[in-house]
Amino acid sequence: MTEPDVISELPKNITDQILIKLPQKEAIRTSILSTKWRYKWLSLPQLIFDYPFNYNFSNPTELTNLIPQIYQSLLLHNGPLINFSFSISNSNNFSSHINHWLHFLSTIKIQHFCLRIWRGNPQKLSSHFYSFQQLKHLNLFNCIFKPPASFRGFENLVSLEFRNVVFVAERFGIFVSNCPFLEKLTLEGCPHFFCLRISCPNLKLLCFNGSFDSINLKNCPNLEIVSIGLNGMAEISKYFIDRKSCNLVEIASSIPQIQELSIHLHFLKFLAKGGVQNRLPRSLEELRKVEISDLCFEKKEEVSCALCLISSSPNLERLTIIAQTDKNADMEGVVELLRWQDFSECSLNKLKTVKMEEISGVEAELELMKYLLANSSNLEIFEILPIKDTDKGFQILKELIRFRRASAKAQIIYYDDLV
Repeated sequence: MTEPDVISELPKNITDQILIKLPQKEAIRTSILSTKWRYKWLSLPQLIFDYPFNYNFSNPTELTNLIPQIYQSLLLHNGPLINFSFSISNSNNFSSHINHWLHFLSTIKIQHFCLRIWRGNPQKLSSHFYSFQQLKHLNLFNCIFKPPASFRGFENLVSLEFRNVVFVAERFGIFVSNCPFLEKLTLEGCPHFFCLRISCPNLKLLCFNGSFDSINLKNCPNLEIVSIGLNGMAEISKYFIDRKSCNLVEIASSIPQIQELSIHLHFLKFLAKGGVQNRLPRSLEELRKVEISDLCFEKKEEVSCALCLISSSPNLERLTIIAQTDKNADMEGVVELLRWQDFSECSLNKLKTVKMEEISGVEAELELMKYLLANSSNLEIFEILPIKDTDKGFQILKELIRFRRASAKAQIIYYDDLV
């Protein structure tokens, strides 16, 4: 007696979920299971052909068969198709085909589109791409984004990721402002901006890693998560050098709802331009998590900026500082700043976790540790990760033991194989 085919009798919504969880290649292979499974994969709302940048097509025929497989999937697809994703190591032998696929996709209501060319020449997007007016999620890697003059943006876009994308920086602000529902914006490895002007009333997340002379977030009142890494500082513009008003004050005032802030590369130096006071005019009441990378403990203006940010965040819960310190530099000015600056009005009563990385044990670093331990009454964990091959492990621990702790439950964890 033949065993009943239980899997084939499952409801369509369950079999669809099974197929969606499988890689596209495996989903297609289910067509050989039985006549009931032959065309199931063709009714899925997504076609995902994603290969990581280091994927090795060990069988040459696999790469050769990929192009006709995608054409077949598009032509035979039955039902709504809202998600199309294609990632490949390079655009060799694919460039013209990609534009054919864009033409086909422009005739349907595609909502999720991802195109990543991991290496080689960037892929120029054909004009058909700019007619994806139902688009909600867009992810491009190593592409050329050059819309026609008539293009006014994607009015339904919710999330946008541009990594290594070539576009005209001066027109980007106009493009983004024509995406009124945009909530998540990621820019990495993109052209230099004279002014990174973002006008998105609904924007909640901004991740930027690139270069700019100035930044304007004044029309982003709902920003909750911000991560900015500023590079390209070798050619600092006159605007940057002659800055009169404080960048930190201006930016902080434009993002009152900020909950998580990550500062990388030279962005702390940028924030410090124009001078920094002990406290911001208006506290960042919603800020819960701060990460400051590349903090130069020999730079008084950068340390002042970091202290201002910390002391102006009364509800801060998690703090991470990654040092970039020249052990031989003169730090007397920073040490004096940390020892004598008035923190009487600063409250760190919500701070629970502190992590300090790349610590070399210089006096300025120890003074900051001393301040944090003495003013954080609910601190639970204080993690210290030293630089590699440091010989100051015991000295750092010896100093830490002497420091007063406002929290009786604070644990100091030092990650060093030598200790």
